[in-house]
Amino acid sequence: MDYLKGCRVITTSAFITLIMVSVIPAGAPARLHAQAVRATILGTVKDATGAALPGATVEVKNVATGLVQHAIADAQGRYTAPELIVGTYEITGSLQGFRTVVQQNVALGVGAQRVVDFNLQIGQLEESITVQSQVVQVDLVSSAVRTTIDQKQISELPLNGRNYAQLITMAPGVQSLPGTNNGSLFGRQNLVSVSGARPQGQAYLLDNTNVANFWNRAAGSGVLGTTLGVDAIAEFTVLTGTYSAQFGANGAVINAVTKSGTNQMHGSVFEYVRHSRFDSRNFFDPAKLPFKQNQFGGSAGGPITSDKAFFFLALAYRCNTTSAPVFLPTRELWSRSSRVLRRRPADGWSRAS
Repeated sequence: MDYLKGCRVITTSAFITLIMVSVIPAGAPARLHAQAVRATILGTVKDATGAALPGATVEVKNVATGLVQHAIADAQGRYTAPELIVGTYEITGSLQGFRTVVQQNVALGVGAQRVVDFNLQIGQLEESITVQSQVVQVDLVSSAVRTTIDQKQISELPLNGRNYAQLITMAPGVQSLPGTNNGSLFGRQNLVSVSGARPQGQAYLLDNTNVANFWNRAAGSGVLGTTLGVDAIAEFTVLTGTYSAQFGANGAVINAVTKSGTNQMHGSVFEYVRHSRFDSRNFFDPAKLPFKQNQFGGSAGGPITSDKAFFFLALAYRCNTTSAPVFLPTRELWSRSSRVLRRRPADGWSRAS
């Protein structure tokens, strides 16, 4: 445990996910509070002539967790499958007297609304047609201006401090500003300005919970200056314009969702090292200043009960040792200053004659 002396825990997270099978009618409204992070699949079911097929069944299955949700098409052939977690889905449309159509590799992001339409052909129900990646990835439902930062970008882009909030500047119109106060009251993170707006008041949502600090000046701990580590973040979106009133933020919304366990065990172990041995000397410093920083940790996720309950754990530490130059007056400068100024009990400091 001596290795952990002087280290700070910057990420500790544990999640348990429960999955339930449900059947939702096409006209049933989705709960508003979950729409910020959950995704929705919607569309129509028609036959080869373009006529609606009421009563058709659409099955939506999460490939990683086995989550299954059913939706029934209404009189106009429309269906909706809300409350879906981030991931890749397999969607099946079926009706008695028609061939079954399966659409695979449908990716859903944070708060996405994806349109998946079905055209069923007459045939036996046991006959199936598999369609690969034919779903349009453009959001045809919402007018919100958004930038999605996926897991590949979060894990592979270099981050000094492994703080996912640093990637907010990848969205157009976002500018990073240094914090005006580096104390624990206002927070230690850099602020962001979106389209020239004030760098306060943005909504920082993590699993639909506002994690902005007390002054609405960035997210995370004001003392540590960090947020949940990148190993626990599945993906996040930056909404910069014309988004729904449910967010109620000033200029932008940073909407992140945490990872979930799946039917397969998965995890990661990491350590990132910064050391003055790898640095060159600053031109104005007489010698290289000692500096050492280690960030290490890991994550693990998997099933508790297959297709029903899952767990995910993440932990990260940060240890750093740094130094800064301190300028002190020399003996000669101190002697000259004492001759210039002398102390008078009545008048205070005055210039020597």
